[in-house]
Order: sequence, then structure tokens, then C-alpha cells
Amino acid sequence: MSQDPYPSSRPDPDEDRPYSDDPYAPVDRPQSVYGGPPSTPPPGQPPAPGELPPGAPLPPPYPYPPPTPPNTSAIVLTVLAGVATMTGYCCYIGIPGLIFGILGIAQQSSDPEGAARMTRIGWIVCGVLTLLTFLAIAAIIVIAVLTEA
Repeated sequence: MSQDPYPSSRPDPDEDRPYSDDPYAPVDRPQSVYGGPPSTPPPGQPPAPGELPPGAPLPPPYPYPPPTPPNTSAIVLTVLAGVATMTGYCCYIGIPGLIFGILGIAQQSSDPEGAARMTRIGWIVCGVLTLLTFLAIAAIIVIAVLTEA
């Protein structure tokens, strides 16, 4: 008795369709761990793969850490310090603020408290240097006015 590798009658591929032509037809799926409450297997049979045994609690969801909010203050400090650095007149005002702003942005995801501290130091340094610049300009103007008189 030989087995013919090419049988004369082949099954019709459209005869047993696993999918319906109607996209809105209900689908019979077993309820698994991720699809809803666990289904109960017949008595005496182990649960199917992906299903929980009866009475078992659902597994906990994946513990993702909460996202950290963006450090807007560090972004604003970086932009303003960058503009101050590019003007040329306020280069020494902008460079420290630019460095501290970049450090604040870089540390935000790993150390939010350290990033806030770096940003605060950057704002203080920028403020002090700006105040010193205005005082120096005012002193130069006062000296120029007094020497002309």
C-alpha cells in the first residue's frame, strides 16, 4: 500500500474558514489572564495555558514609575542664558546660567530634587551677575557725568 503524496481529491481551502467575512461578527475567545475574568476548566482538568486556576487572583499590573514633570524653569533659564550668551555684551552673565540650566535639564529624570537645586542656583547666579552689570553700568555713567562737570 503506497501513500500518494498528491491525493486526487484535495480539500477546499474555503470550506473551513477560521475567520468570518463580517468584521463585526462576535468572536469566541477564551477569557485569559489578560482578557478578563478567568474561565473555569472542566472538573479534573488543569487550566489551559494563559488561564488562571479557579479562585486565583489576577496578577498585579506592571509597576511603572510615575512620569516626572518637565523642569520648565530650567528650560526657560537655558533659553534666556543662551540668548544672553549669544548677544556678546552679556556673555559672562549667560554662561553660568546656561551651564546650570543644562545640568537641571539633564538631571530631571534621575534626580528631580537635584535638578531643582541646580536650576535655583542658576537663577540666583544670573540674577546676581545681572545686578552687578547694571550697577557697573550705572557707576560708569555717574563717573562720566561727574568728570565732565
